[in-house]
Amino acid sequence: MPYYRKLGVFAKIPVPGEVKTRLVPPLSPDEACELYRAFLNDLFARLSKLKKVSGTVFYSGKDATIIRDIVPKRFTLAPQEGETLGERLLNAFRLLLSDEGSFATIIGSDSPDIPLTYVKRAYLKLKHRDIVVGPAFDGGYYLIALKRVIPELFRDIAWGEPAVLKETLHRAKTDGLSCALLPLWYDVDDAKSLSLLQSFVLARQIEKSDRLQHTERVLNKIPMGKE
Repeated sequence: MPYYRKLGVFAKIPVPGEVKTRLVPPLSPDEACELYRAFLNDLFARLSKLKKVSGTVFYSGKDATIIRDIVPKRFTLAPQEGETLGERLLNAFRLLLSDEGSFATIIGSDSPDIPLTYVKRAYLKLKHRDIVVGPAFDGGYYLIALKRVIPELFRDIAWGEPAVLKETLHRAKTDGLSCALLPLWYDVDDAKSLSLLQSFVLARQIEKSDRLQHTERVLNKIPMGKE
């Protein structure tokens, strides 16, 4: 049976003081907001290259028109629903998997250079697994993919803590779910991960390939050693 590839992207409306707050300092609220907006521009420019994928941007914030010009036209916008991150993820999967035969992947918007091959690999692995997870260096995950709604994966998880991935995998094991892991990747949410991103941006400048044009322009305004 053919399956339908659904992609959900969790994003915040870029408003100074409401996004990338853990980067303030070293950045100012306006700088952090400008950087996050650049993340969105670069991420969606790359995601638009994915073929045969139906995209939905799940946003938090009041005025979604702020990002309508950033989001690819074929992506729909939907507000995040729920009090906790777990509730919001669960509700997003319920929407994405409402069509029979759907495979759904959800990513965040804190990593503008997430390899598209990882996203594609998630759909392939879902053919033989119940859950696919992309582990992040901070102990969480940057991607999670399902082919059926599994509420237990999102309840009573200590979101924002280093044990998110461990708790999720333990829940999967307890419930007898088959699981596949993608390669490690990172989110940019503090000064250390920002420094890592700056290094990757510099490497891409040298290599002259896969450059993050918007993020690069913003980071060029920020001294490399600023922490």
